[in-house]
Amino acid sequence: MKIKLIGLLTIILLLFVNITAPAVNIKLQKNNDNIKQIKEEIKYNTNQKITEIIQKINRTVIKQFLEELISIGPRMTNTHGCKKAGDFIYKKFQGFGLEASKHEWSDFGNKWHPGFFNSYNIEGFLQGKNEKDKEVLIFNAHYDTVENTVGADDDGSGVIGVLAAAYALSQYSFNKTIKFVTFSGEEIGLLGSTHYVKDLYENNEEIFVEFNADMIGYAKTKEDEKKIRLSYSEDAEWIIDIVQNINDSSDKMNLRITDKYPMDRDSKRGGSDYFPFLQYGYESVAFWEGAWNRNMHTPRDDITNVNIDYLVNTTRIIAGTMAYLADIDDQPPKITISSPKKGKLYLKDRVLKTFESDKTIVLNNVWIYTDIKTYNSEIKKVEFYYDGKLQHTAENLPYVWNLNKTSIGKHKLETIVYDEKGRQSVDQINFLYLNLLKSK
Repeated sequence: MKIKLIGLLTIILLLFVNITAPAVNIKLQKNNDNIKQIKEEIKYNTNQKITEIIQKINRTVIKQFLEELISIGPRMTNTHGCKKAGDFIYKKFQGFGLEASKHEWSDFGNKWHPGFFNSYNIEGFLQGKNEKDKEVLIFNAHYDTVENTVGADDDGSGVIGVLAAAYALSQYSFNKTIKFVTFSGEEIGLLGSTHYVKDLYENNEEIFVEFNADMIGYAKTKEDEKKIRLSYSEDAEWIIDIVQNINDSSDKMNLRITDKYPMDRDSKRGGSDYFPFLQYGYESVAFWEGAWNRNMHTPRDDITNVNIDYLVNTTRIIAGTMAYLADIDDQPPKITISSPKKGKLYLKDRVLKTFESDKTIVLNNVWIYTDIKTYNSEIKKVEFYYDGKLQHTAENLPYVWNLNKTSIGKHKLETIVYDEKGRQSVDQINFLYLNLLKSK
């Protein structure tokens, strides 16, 4: 009987694999008093180390790195130019004293970029001094271009930001580990970053936050030179205040956040390499120049259309924020749905198959497990939501819930942890759930 039931579920799975999830968008309760409390608790005084880091990122460093990169020429993925640029970045990381590595990947492009591609991402590793702190900060950009340009701004500016930050930060030690990463394959469908993030997820790496810089060097007017835009994942909103305070506490930048907007984890597409981090549940802050650059993807995207002074300042604000966060000793809690995991097929909590993508399929009832990290504050409760509706609240260990509902379709599961200071963290997973016979 059990064999027949599994066979029936498999047939139904094939029939309903394209069923879309209910259009449910849970609105998390935002407590302005809690946000205010966080701002008051965290003192953003810029210390001497951060001041020195900001000063090390100057016009000479930025201009030299950018001239070296664009002198290579166009850097389309899988071409000689891209490989040469990758080697250039790799040697720079080594020169800074970082542990450098190449993360190789192979994949097919999309309908706009057909064909098979193989390339590598470049990683520079700065080991944290606190061995108990496993969380990693990541600062990344993409070093590939489209075919008709040297990509000085898209995304040479982001790459130079990563290099200059690595140059400055590598001269100091921090509690948390920092990774400086440049991706290939961005212009053909975020291929390099997708493979990189999938490997992070499969290896259960703990990512504190990912900073993405894609085009941070264009400012045509004096007013443009003061602007910067930010987008962020839900649990990274508190970091925006730190970014602004790092800017305000120094007379070197004078930037103003003109736009800040939340990222959508349910979106089917993303505009840059932050998107795979979002898909796999990691926190992200993306930095964008304040004015639209019409030279993008054209031969005009050269060094004459990069504002070096502006690129210095956007890099400084990112590097300064990273330096602060890498030594922080208190932060909101963080919750992760540890099972079911993205990219798996489950039957009664057992993994039957691993997919190449992040799609998740659950057959029969399943236990929802969570991993929670807290910082100087106790857990108050954990809530479990199913398609936007609260199903279970756990106030003591274990923070788990048994999902056992009749279902044929796609659903969203969300978990929210609250600590005693009123701070919260969210994690979610979208999955195809087939459960015809609700267990007793």
